[in-house]
This record gives sequence, structure tokens and C-alpha cells, in this order.
Amino acid sequence: MNRKLYSSILLILILCALPWDATAQYRNRSRSQASRMQERGVVVVVGAGIAAIKSDICGSWGCNNFGPNASVGALYKVTPYLGVNANLDYVQLGAVEKDVNRTLNIAFESEVIQFSVTGVLNLLDSYAGSGNYRSSRKRFVVPYMRAGIGAVYYSATSFPGQGDLDDSQTTYDPERDYPAFAAVIPFGGGLRFRVNDEFSIAPELMYHITTTDFLDNIGPRLGNAATKDHFGVAAIKLQYTPVIKNKLFSRKQ
Repeated sequence: MNRKLYSSILLILILCALPWDATAQYRNRSRSQASRMQERGVVVVVGAGIAAIKSDICGSWGCNNFGPNASVGALYKVTPYLGVNANLDYVQLGAVEKDVNRTLNIAFESEVIQFSVTGVLNLLDSYAGSGNYRSSRKRFVVPYMRAGIGAVYYSATSFPGQGDLDDSQTTYDPERDYPAFAAVIPFGGGLRFRVNDEFSIAPELMYHITTTDFLDNIGPRLGNAATKDHFGVAAIKLQYTPVIKNKLFSRKQ
């Protein structure tokens, strides 16, 4: 009987100790999140996502054939608030004519390579704390905005039909000489989720205003000559910060 009683008491003590042990582990983990790296320097950025266009033959989500996006770049953090980002993107765009008032049955595909330089503004300090107090720990989530300027190098093909372009399909004559160049103004923002000192993950939405009306191989003769073709990108970015030890900074922590 005593053995059973002792066993029951021991089990109760173990169960009661588990939450405290978990709390202690969480606190120790929180302490370990204290950053030993400055919020400055170079960050390598890679990403992938989907893209959609707004053009003369497609002005809404419904007519888009969402295409892939892949990107690589570098971010230079000037301060915990400000940075400069240089990025190279590949985007595939496509859509199908949905205007019932037109007799044309047009679809298109376009491949775009974009180089851009943008300024990055963090809407919160990357470090925790407020006022005159700054913690040695980084925030888990930092919202940011970015905008800048760049250029696109693109080639477009239009064709009849409702499906994707294939090798056997008839295509329309190009509206201009491809590949071609145009200027672009990208702007948008995202949320940066900190994993550790080296890695962060950032879902991001960007809108790209271009100076060309030929991303869909349809010129202004079928649309409004004052409007240009624009596209948006929804992507997930992986940010990698190379570990560079700074003994002076580490002592301050």
C-alpha cells in the first residue's frame, strides 16, 4: 500500500514539475535569443512566388494565368531602420482576353527579367524595446516597406485560344522588336520573421509599374494609349546574414 502511495505521490510531483520545467526552458531559450550581431551589413536574399499582370487584355485576377517568379539579390542594412536592396527577378506573365465586347480571342505569354534597386524602410526598430531602452534581443516580426526604380528586359508572344502556348500553336506577329527594355517602378512591403541571427523569412507583396504597353504584345491600338502594363508579385523571401563576429558589439550585450 505504501509503495503504491509513494508511486502516486512521485507521479503527481513529476506532473506538477513539467510546466515549471517547460517555463524554465522557454526562459532559457528567450535568453539565448539575445542577438550577438549588429543590425548592419550585407544580407543575401533569395525568393520564389507567383505573378499576375494588369494590361489591355486583362485588368483583373480572373483573366490571369498566374506565372512563376524567382529572385536573387542582396540587402545592405545601413541602420536597424534603413536598408538598400538590389534584386534580380525572373517573372513569367500570361492572361486570356475576357472582354465580351471584343471579337478577338487573344491570349499571351511574356517572360520578364527585371533588375531593380529599392530602399527598405522597417516600420519598427529591429531590436525589441521602446523609448530610450533597447533590448539585446531582436523582434520576431518586423513589417517593412520598399520602393525604388529598375529596368525590365522582356519578350512577349500573343496567340489565339484559351489555353497555354504550345509549339504547334499559331502566334500573332510581334507588335515590336523583342526582346525589349522598359523602365519599372517597384513598390510594396512585407513582414520579416526572424528565425535566428542568420536566417529570416519574409512574405512580400510588390507592385511593378512599367513604362511599356507591350508586355502582352498588344499595343495601345486596342486599348487606352495613356495606360501602361503593370504586374504584381507575391513571394516568399529567405534572408541569410553571414555570421561576422564583432567582439566589441558582443561585449556590450
